[in-house]
Amino acid sequence: MIDAILSKAAEGERISADEAVALYEQAPLDDLGAAAEAVARRMHGDEVTYNVNGYLNPTNICVVGCGFCAFAVWTDHDPRAYAYSVDQLVDRAQQISDLGITELHIVGGMTKEYTLEYYEDLFRELKAALPHVSLTALTAVEVEFVARMAKMTPREALERLIAAGHDSMPGGGAEVFSPRVRKIIADRKVPAEVWLDVHRDAHALGLPTNATLLFGHFETPEEKVDHMIRLRALQDQGIAAGSPARFQAFIPLPFLPGNTDFSYLPGPSRDEKLRTIALSRLVLDNVPHIKGHWVMLEEDITQEGLRFGLDDLSGTLVEERVAHATTVQTPLGLTRDRIGDLIRGGGRTPVERNTTYGRVGREAVTAS
Repeated sequence: MIDAILSKAAEGERISADEAVALYEQAPLDDLGAAAEAVARRMHGDEVTYNVNGYLNPTNICVVGCGFCAFAVWTDHDPRAYAYSVDQLVDRAQQISDLGITELHIVGGMTKEYTLEYYEDLFRELKAALPHVSLTALTAVEVEFVARMAKMTPREALERLIAAGHDSMPGGGAEVFSPRVRKIIADRKVPAEVWLDVHRDAHALGLPTNATLLFGHFETPEEKVDHMIRLRALQDQGIAAGSPARFQAFIPLPFLPGNTDFSYLPGPSRDEKLRTIALSRLVLDNVPHIKGHWVMLEEDITQEGLRFGLDDLSGTLVEERVAHATTVQTPLGLTRDRIGDLIRGGGRTPVERNTTYGRVGREAVTAS
């Protein structure tokens, strides 16, 4: 039975939730990887894409307080707290723009001082200073929060943010859609239905987005698969509705227990990371890219993951702070040369892209 499901998935046929669970639990790891790699190569050939991007985190003060998060603090009285003004963030963006970034990834804590108007001002100022840089900003959870503070719908808030320069939305905040798991790890965060609704609105408004899954803590294989199936269904709805934008990529994020409320957990094993990557490529047949977040996967698993369905990397990530608030030992960023080496070491060809997966025309990355 497993061989038949693997063959079906490798040929691009849609698999059911039950079939996906069976693959996750029973398929030999190498066979699962081979099926996922066959799909990825059929979709993207030999190429693995990446972008040159940087992080801006306006504040780490957050009223939500998720147990799995090592990044946020509760109040500005915490010695670890920071809160940056629009001018400070624009200055920082101009500094890192010298590194050739084509995208700024902007996420942070949620607190009433960081309003919809604040983000409108920030986006306008960033676009004025760096018109060539794309703004991948605000998770669905953050959009819902600023909309609620402004007493409007998330769709109305998105319309204003897009007018200010919002280019795409990252996939954070999804965690695991299972209500059981969310109650354990993020009981104050909005439910899965809200996250999905915000992305549905974004797609209808022409704002491309990504999706994530935080795995390797309390979720079961069935809950992991259910999460992917719900993303697949939303993508189907967007395609049927003719939405101008959709999910561009899915990013499986391994849970990092260090400095969290769940530091007693071991975190996902190599087998679990690779199985989850491969399964996502087989289940999410309507999502173009499976992205490896090398900061959380670590470089060796990321490279190995190129044989398990990964076709895109999360980029150079200048000064990534969210994952690094845990005890992860990966660098704060990678150079273009290092990413090129990483991809070539996995037997693939590196291609620099922009936020919407268009090719960036600069000279090829050379081996270091």
